Amino acid sequence: MRNLFNFFKNINNKNMQETIINLWKKEFGDNKDSDFLYDNILGKQTKKDFIIKAYLISDYIKTIPGEKIGIMLPAVGSASLLLLSTYIAGKTPVMFNWTLGSEPFNHCKSFSGVQKILTSSNFFNKVKNDFLEEHKNNNEFIFVEELLKNISTFKKVKAVIKSLYMPIPKTKKEDIAVILFTSGSESLPKAVPLTNENLINNIKFSIEIFKLKQNDILLGFLPPFHSFGFTINTIMPLITGLRVVYSPDPNDAQTILNIIKHSKVTAITSTPTFLKMIMNLAYGNDLENVKYVVVGAEKCPNEVFKRFKELSPNGKILEGYGITECSPVISINPVESSKPGTVGKIIGSLVCKIIDIETKKEQKTGEQGMIYVKGNSIFSGYLDKKLENPFEKINGEYYYKTGDLGFLDKDGFLTITGRLKRFVKIAGEMISLPFIEMVLLKKYGNDEGLNIAVEALEENGETKIVLFSVENIEIEEVNDYMRKNGVSNLVKISELIKIKEIPILGTGKTDYKELKKMIKF
Repeated sequence: MRNLFNFFKNINNKNMQETIINLWKKEFGDNKDSDFLYDNILGKQTKKDFIIKAYLISDYIKTIPGEKIGIMLPAVGSASLLLLSTYIAGKTPVMFNWTLGSEPFNHCKSFSGVQKILTSSNFFNKVKNDFLEEHKNNNEFIFVEELLKNISTFKKVKAVIKSLYMPIPKTKKEDIAVILFTSGSESLPKAVPLTNENLINNIKFSIEIFKLKQNDILLGFLPPFHSFGFTINTIMPLITGLRVVYSPDPNDAQTILNIIKHSKVTAITSTPTFLKMIMNLAYGNDLENVKYVVVGAEKCPNEVFKRFKELSPNGKILEGYGITECSPVISINPVESSKPGTVGKIIGSLVCKIIDIETKKEQKTGEQGMIYVKGNSIFSGYLDKKLENPFEKINGEYYYKTGDLGFLDKDGFLTITGRLKRFVKIAGEMISLPFIEMVLLKKYGNDEGLNIAVEALEENGETKIVLFSVENIEIEEVNDYMRKNGVSNLVKISELIKIKEIPILGTGKTDYKELKKMIKF
């Protein structure tokens, strides 16, 4: 069975630009009757079904004013369909995150310049956000159900005819293929333009390590506003023909588990938190067909590896690392030689350097520093040119500064030690908040979901470290436990704030920005 990496090697037309729409036409032009996609809304879709629907919708999208089209949908076949239709219409998709609050959503809407956002009325009514209602009242949403209501026979016939020869607009590899927004966990979301070249190279060299084959079945439940949900779960199937099944709610672990069993899913992309939720409901042979689970966005705990091995003895968790600005994959653990605790090897399209944050000199093997990367899957800069330039010159070449700290071992495996913004300085020593959190989760974490988080506030030369918890915990007990488990004697939890639940972003990450707002001196 064909390895998907060979898909790119077999592109023989040197005159064809490697763009998303060109690769889609090449792949979908063959074997049109083969299965492509399944979800609970569209049901089973062949390539032919998908092509006809895309041409039907693209004609309408062409009439929408503006060069950019907003899309706001979860992980469903309709999101993939609208994305493809937007490309056929010659427009640029902008992916919107409905889980943001009013201020960041309005910021994304106004800054992107999008006039209309495509969504589904069924989904919109489930979300029920007041600030989204305001945008609806301003006629800023277009609902797919309304769009498909009164389609004439002429338009249907026209779409069928187009599906036979598949006309597409001319595109170049340097064209912007999507605008995504950063998660906004530490500041307002930043608009990240990614080109065809960025995305395709990221997919190509991720597949080289994550050895998917044409007969694999991918499960996608990360939303397409999430960079991994967009690139791997949405674009990759469109350009390779990989079969994909979607489930819209990453928190609905029971539905996801049912789909895994029913569709005989072999590959999953997830965060450790969502995977843990699925495994809490699984038993026996429920996950026996799952060969690979690629996890990222947060450190994968040892107990998750252990439980997965029990449920899928022949399967593997492959921990990886990515950033929206990098399309997003930077590193991933190889199937044949994974190292738990690391985030794997740097993908083939990138060069990585570890730089000391004080001396700015390149670190030796095993030494911690700032992670810098360069390569053709990295964006060229934020849309907002007022933002700080994220690129720095190293030995005459520009590298992207990730903001994350880590080190490379002798075998080239990368370990993340924390995010620079998630460090505080106490008595001249850099203290990692993620490390404190990891230590405390070993004692106070549970299987039901995220129940604690650590954040800090620095003000007037003072540092206040706060433990947020959904349960009552004695601070003296917490500080004593930290001393006995490797946390620096300089570190002390100053306050415990009990909250109903730990705030989570739509990407599955803890919303530290909201937690920081709760800290007062």
